[in-house]
Parts: sequence; C-alpha cells; structure tokens
Amino acid sequence: MVDALFGEVTRRLPDRWVVQSFAPGLLWCAVAAAGYALGQAGAFAFGAGSVRVEQLVRHTDSRPGGPLLAGTLLVLAISAVSVVAHLAAAGVRATWLGRWRGPAGVFGTRLTDRRRGRELARLNGRGERLPDVYLPSRPTWIGDRFQLVDVRVRGQYGLALALIWPRLWHLVDTDTRTLVQDARTRFDHATRLAGWALCYAVIAVVWWPAVLLAAGICCYAWYSGRSAAALFADTVETTVDLHHRRLVETLGYVVAPGEPLSGRIADAINDQLHKGGSPQPQRTASGGPTEEIV
Repeated sequence: MVDALFGEVTRRLPDRWVVQSFAPGLLWCAVAAAGYALGQAGAFAFGAGSVRVEQLVRHTDSRPGGPLLAGTLLVLAISAVSVVAHLAAAGVRATWLGRWRGPAGVFGTRLTDRRRGRELARLNGRGERLPDVYLPSRPTWIGDRFQLVDVRVRGQYGLALALIWPRLWHLVDTDTRTLVQDARTRFDHATRLAGWALCYAVIAVVWWPAVLLAAGICCYAWYSGRSAAALFADTVETTVDLHHRRLVETLGYVVAPGEPLSGRIADAINDQLHKGGSPQPQRTASGGPTEEIV
C-alpha cells in the first residue's frame, strides 16, 4: 500500500519539485528516523538501531491501516521539512547577499567597515587607489561581487543595469539566456543546499553526529555558492559587454563602430527607460539589480 501511495504521489508531482523538495525531504526523514533510533548514547550502534527500525515497521504493518497512515504521515513530514528548508534557503540567500537586518545589521555595518579597511590597507601598501564605489559595501564577499557588476557597468558605459537588463533580455539569443539561467540556477542550488544543512543540524537534538553532517554540507554549499556567484556575475557582465550596443541601436541611438558609448547617450537611455524618473539608483544594503536578475 505504501509503495503504491509513493508511486502515485511521485507520478503526479512535477519533476522539479521532486528533485528540489520531495527527494531531499525523504532523505532528511530517513536520516532523522535513523538518528532517533540510534539515539545520543549509541550514536554509531547501527546494529541496535536497525533492530529498532525493524520493530517499528512490524508494529506499523500489524495495525489496521497502519501502512497507509504511516505513508500519509511521511508525505506530510516531507512536505513540512521541505517548506522549512525553503525558508531557511531564503534566509541563507539574504545572509550571503549581505541583507542583514535588525541587530545583525549593526554587526554587518561593522563587518563591512572592517572589510573596507582591509582593502584600503592592501591598496595603500601597493601604492594603489580605487574610487569609493569599488570598495566593499556589503558585509559579505558574495554581496560585493554582485554589486560590483552594477558598478562596473555604470562605470564603463554609464548605463544603469537595473534599467537595461529587462530590455536586453528580450534581445539576446537562446544560448545566452541559457548560460545566464544556468549560472543563476547554480547559485540558487547552493542556497537550497545550505538551507538543508540547517535542517540537518536540527537532528542533532536526538543524534549528535548530525552536526558533523550539517557542517560538511554547509561548507560545500558555501564553497559552491561563492563559485556560482562569481560565475553568475561574470556571465551577466559579459552579456552586457557583448550585447549593450544592440540595445542602444534598437532604442534608436547611433554609435560609430569602435567608439565608446558617450555619456550623453547613456544618460538619455537611462532617462528613457526610467520614463523620466531618477535614473541613478543608489547603492544600499538592501540589494542591487544583479541579485534580482532571472
């Protein structure tokens, strides 16, 4: 009965949801059940744990409607922990991007100042200088890496990324879209993985080795997140570099081949796309255009 229930559920669920939520949730429930069976004292007594699991399975099978009830409760548990993991992933994403609120915002400001001071010290030691807009403005490296795309596009072309990107997206070819979407998907996958790591840490309440498992997953997610963030930022910036002239020409402006985009044309485009409003979005700790792309 349980096998039939799982077959019907997985057949009806979208493949993406199965991969991103149902399958990881099922694995989490399995680890949680195993951890509960092992307990804190016999954390690695797998033989005794398997005996407890077998006893529980026999007890469930012996009760009328037991398998169906157990399957239903399992599906509900998977759904619940998947929602929690999703919320945790959203929190991880905000943390990685430097969107720190409340008391964390105070600490984030101090951390940003510290990162900024280290960068200035490094530059001064090499006798170099950078405009303030290129210095750290977020408490995290990932947040600064995304912000840097906005700053570099405006510095090179005078264009506001938040304004040109939605229009540019309609002009690029399918291959370019796929590259950008794949890069963004890798970053989102890393945040989901970190969210699941937090869920695994909860299992430590009944089985302490879950802390080690959660720490390993979290470290891998952080490494993957940094790598994916760099790839995504590079991909977005490259897309602007290669296709911004096509957008400029589509909007009715003429730029001679080999000539840089003039400030006059860039300002006119920003004003046109912003429909006469302020074309100069300010840098804030709440996020930048790159973070919202795709």
